[in-house]
Amino acid sequence: MAANLNYGTQISGNQHQRENCIVDKYCYNELITNCEQRGALYQWDELMQYEESEGLQGLCPPGWHVPSEADWNTLFANWVNNAFAGAPLKYSGYSGFNAFLSGTGFFNWGWYFQAFSTFFWSSTSHGPYKAWAHAMNDFDFSISYYPSYRANAFSVRCLRD
Repeated sequence: MAANLNYGTQISGNQHQRENCIVDKYCYNELITNCEQRGALYQWDELMQYEESEGLQGLCPPGWHVPSEADWNTLFANWVNNAFAGAPLKYSGYSGFNAFLSGTGFFNWGWYFQAFSTFFWSSTSHGPYKAWAHAMNDFDFSISYYPSYRANAFSVRCLRD
């Protein structure tokens, strides 16, 4: 997908997304225009529809899935590796991935990093409280990866099956 996922009903950033048969989403700084322009932000469990199987469809459209760590690494390999993939994958890059530096939500802390960095979820879990995520920023050519708390709100790109 060449754009961040934007699906669901906006809720306030001080609420948890929860399993209630309604797809919840956050818009950076509580502004719906941020979702329309840059996509929504999701907590990992909501994104994965409360299942932990790597490569699941999750909130992605039929025929698409939330990328696993293996999927992300395949993408990064097109640009040597994650140490060099940041420049071509950003919006100003030349890959067509066009990642906006749309910021993130750290639950109970607030909204951070808009116009400086962006974070993307992987479908790969890292134990009961964390999942793998990837980040890129304005000043670095690399893409970092780390286990992040599932309560954080990050962007999502879907991958065609």
